[in-house]
Amino acid sequence: MMRHDCVVVPGWGALVASHSPSSSDLSSISRPTRLIGFNPSIAHNDGLLAMSVARRHNISYDEACKVIADNVTIFRRQLATGSEVAFGRLGFFKNDDSKLLFTPTLHDEASDEFFGLHNFKFPTLSSQSQTNDEMGQVASSIFTRRGWRTAAAIALLIGIGALLSTPVVVDKSIDTASLNIANVKTAPTTLTVKPAAQATQPASAQASEPVQQQNQRAIERQSSESSFNEGMPSDENGAYFLVINSCKKQHQALALAKQYAHKGIKCKTIARGAYHHIVVAQSNSQQELVKAKKLLPEKYRKAWVCK
Repeated sequence: MMRHDCVVVPGWGALVASHSPSSSDLSSISRPTRLIGFNPSIAHNDGLLAMSVARRHNISYDEACKVIADNVTIFRRQLATGSEVAFGRLGFFKNDDSKLLFTPTLHDEASDEFFGLHNFKFPTLSSQSQTNDEMGQVASSIFTRRGWRTAAAIALLIGIGALLSTPVVVDKSIDTASLNIANVKTAPTTLTVKPAAQATQPASAQASEPVQQQNQRAIERQSSESSFNEGMPSDENGAYFLVINSCKKQHQALALAKQYAHKGIKCKTIARGAYHHIVVAQSNSQQELVKAKKLLPEKYRKAWVCK
């Protein structure tokens, strides 16, 4: 969504970005914005998402289409139970009077081009003159020429300290899409030729075979995720955390943690600053968590360690 203004999820809908240019009036200047919305009427497969998923997981285009279809089915089941469906850092979906409602989490900052820009409001003439008078009185009564030099040096040190201490958010994710899937590889299908005598089996027995196959695939997916937390440190008093995802809102983090729990992944949420992190391991040793990160499945290798 950072590179395209329209990304279609086949069978679900389209995430569409709308742009608003900067504007100004006599009292303020507003920054340009890019908002992400949702259109459920656009649900055809244009191939963009499927090709991105195929590149991300190194699978074929047909397998990527099947992965998307399976996830859409899971998403609709979650909505039917009243749960919210989170779409990574873009936002989350929920049912509102049988309508699919999308709430973005990026709001008006869904563009790297506008990073650091803020709305500006012009000060009024009265407040500016009053501020200038107060600053002039303070300057004339306190600062000498040497005082100005000292103040400038202190301000420079404070500015450098703030620059070095402010964390810079760097998105290390690659420019491809991914879905919350346990196994993107599909098992090879084998063709079984049945004798002609078995063609007279009751319809109920024939219809039960796909259900058994679905249950078997569900068991295989659960077993593949059950070993996720093996070897992960779980020191409840540890100062360092291994994070696999992060959200700005607490309810979004809880919804993601619930999805991971359904897959057999033991995790919890912690609040750090303006974010709520989803933690799968905890330790007093940062190096121990770095080593544990290498044990995670490939699609979780972008996890990071925080304190």
